[in-house]
Amino acid sequence: MRKDFDLSLYLVTDRELSLGRSLEEVVTEAVKGGATIVQLREKDAPTGEFIELARKLKEILKPAGVPLIINDRVDVALAADADGVHIGQSDMKYEDARRLLGNDKIIGLSVENINDIDIANTLDVDYIGISPVFGTPTKTDTAQPFGLEGLRKGVAQSIHPTVGIGGMNASTAADVMETGCGGIAVVSAICSAENIAQATAELRKLVEDNKKELWSKEVWKKSEKIYSAILGQEFLKEMSEGTLSDEVFGRYIAQDEIYLKNYYHQMTMLSELMESKEEKELFLAFAQSGMEGEKAMHDMLIDKYGIETKVEASKVTADYNAHICEGIATGNKCIALAAVLPCMWIYNRVGLHILNTAKLDDNPYKEWILEYGNEEFTNGVNTVLEMVDKWAAEADEKTREQMDYYYLKAALYEYAFWDWGYFSDTKSYSYTDSLQDWL
Repeated sequence: MRKDFDLSLYLVTDRELSLGRSLEEVVTEAVKGGATIVQLREKDAPTGEFIELARKLKEILKPAGVPLIINDRVDVALAADADGVHIGQSDMKYEDARRLLGNDKIIGLSVENINDIDIANTLDVDYIGISPVFGTPTKTDTAQPFGLEGLRKGVAQSIHPTVGIGGMNASTAADVMETGCGGIAVVSAICSAENIAQATAELRKLVEDNKKELWSKEVWKKSEKIYSAILGQEFLKEMSEGTLSDEVFGRYIAQDEIYLKNYYHQMTMLSELMESKEEKELFLAFAQSGMEGEKAMHDMLIDKYGIETKVEASKVTADYNAHICEGIATGNKCIALAAVLPCMWIYNRVGLHILNTAKLDDNPYKEWILEYGNEEFTNGVNTVLEMVDKWAAEADEKTREQMDYYYLKAALYEYAFWDWGYFSDTKSYSYTDSLQDWL
């Protein structure tokens, strides 16, 4: 099992910025002040010296329970028995790092754009470093800065914990944490501080005072077991490989046709719960896109595969639609959106996952994959996530609990929907009534 870690205040070492003080002194004082995780970054140190530094820092950090992360060098991490590594886009591939380190070590990955985040979502990394948020003098070879708005979108899009990298200091920490980011990675604001412990403590207070626990992040973490099970389904594996049988795909599409007709009405009802004109128009647009975009894709696939759509709704389809309608019937827009959200969010994440892992050239289901993994759909989902997080932050505890319930049970129905498409009535779906078994 991988070590628990806290990204809140992430120190990245730099001897050149440490004002002549040893790394041991810098790290000791930073931990006193509240640093939660430390990365040893040594781009030019000989291997032997790098390992020795890592071992010294581990001796300091272990009693405090603070993880030691090694920048880039997997060999150094192994030699020093560090807690993990942090790799960039041009470093060792994640798959190779994981193979060498095993499943017990932490692996962080720097991402430089939204596409990198989409790819990271297909990997079992422990966190991502969104870099750079702002321009910084400590690294001049970085990509275009995300900025606060880009960071907000990146945090919303990532299924992994996030830490902001680049330009993190006392003047930017509050704004960065307000985006929902899990923490800040600091170099000069700690290493070059006159009083390291005091500077670290002040930064830690800024982080904690402005930390924003996004509902979407919390509920996604609660649903990780469900999402992992979804990605492991035979249906999606075979779709990704292009080997899914026409019969199974046709059975799924026939049920999805029934669901899609209900989706239009559900989005229309959801729009009626909205208070602003912009919100109403957004969900009406989703309803329209479902009827035009998805329906066009469906019609093409129905014609292509000769799918018979005059079928009765399966128990899964009927129960799923009833669950969503129940959520909408509460009259609470937060709960209603939570019930509808898995249909959009999970389909988008699955579409992106397949898009970034499968070979599409000869895949007969390419049109389906592109429909749910495209940029327009992704941007729409991220807009909804920002909206629901804003509402959830203003909601009372009882409402948030109901949001969790309706989202998580709907996520289970998403699992069951694909499962029914593959196995039909040969399996029981009563487990959708036992939500706790999946959490």
